[in-house]
Amino acid sequence: MKFNFLPVLGLAALLFSCNNDENVPELTVPTSYSFERDGASTVSFQGQTDRLDMLSEIKNYLKTGDEGSELSSQKLLDMYANSNAQFESADLNASTKQLENKTNPAEVEFTKSLLTKAAEVSADVAANGTMADEGVAGKLERGTTGKFINVNEKGWEFTQFTEKGLMGSVFYHQIFNVYLSEEKIGEGVDNTNLAEGKNYTDMEHHWDEAFGYWGVPVDFPNGDPVLDDDHRRFWASYTNSVDQLLGVNSKLMNAYITGRAAIVANNAAVKNAQIEIIIDQHELVAAAKAVHYINESMTNLSAGDNGNLFHTLSEGYNFAKAISYSPRKKLSQAEIEGILNTDFGVDGDFWTVTMAGLQNAKDKLTTAYPELKAVEDEL
Repeated sequence: MKFNFLPVLGLAALLFSCNNDENVPELTVPTSYSFERDGASTVSFQGQTDRLDMLSEIKNYLKTGDEGSELSSQKLLDMYANSNAQFESADLNASTKQLENKTNPAEVEFTKSLLTKAAEVSADVAANGTMADEGVAGKLERGTTGKFINVNEKGWEFTQFTEKGLMGSVFYHQIFNVYLSEEKIGEGVDNTNLAEGKNYTDMEHHWDEAFGYWGVPVDFPNGDPVLDDDHRRFWASYTNSVDQLLGVNSKLMNAYITGRAAIVANNAAVKNAQIEIIIDQHELVAAAKAVHYINESMTNLSAGDNGNLFHTLSEGYNFAKAISYSPRKKLSQAEIEGILNTDFGVDGDFWTVTMAGLQNAKDKLTTAYPELKAVEDEL
């Protein structure tokens, strides 16, 4: 049995019918991520939107530290755990959701220590204007812009390590290892009865929650603009940024919509095929952005611009690290660790990064992801 999927979303719904198998129902695929039952929407991922909003506020607060303000470690930890009403948004303070309990367990303590260190360094910078140096945490100017970033002793930028790190350890981890897992959407999950007080089954809702962590609008990529201000962030933004070279927007959106339609139709074969596409394309986006920031880092290293170098290395490091959350990653964990702890400097110390190391990291990525090879210098 073969299913053919359009490369872009059309104007009308697609109909999949397997008349040779009476046990496989007709599959109706809409042109946007919109599904209804009895005239009411069955789609719900507000919890994921809340967590994206929480990370936006955390990032914005960290940026005030880069601008010279002293950060509160308690406020940062409270925002991470959504306790003590620390968000500007009253809706977020009232939400029962949080980032901490959705973070890959292996990364929780690291994230908390990073937030605590960000506050500590910001206090030193605010009081003493401490400039970063090899083995010394402090601030660095990005070029001659008058804009600064705060970094730890290894040159890791707190704002980027937090944002990009949680994009991997929360958003990708939850998509890959939680909501697209057998436990959440496997054949043992209820897809017959509606959840209590809701208009969706458990399986439908779990798929929606995976989609929610991607963060795109329901009409993506056909909106005008493709991403409005509310959606121009995190994985939605980075997916769109590489679409012209890799065509990932429609591949991912078609897979999410088709998989959801397959769940409605109880068509496990089609649903499972979409999981493979989703994981593959999300992983490709992370690899592509890692190569992009390696390219920028090579330029910054040549220019001797440590501020911009450490900024782009902080992004590239965490995009490469995000690949590790994929259950089908095309790089081994040992190869990923080699990129992070050797190619990006000895034990990840950005002060020791070399052009040869960055080229080695780039070569590993473009070898593992052949789609990137032809466009490696354009990313």
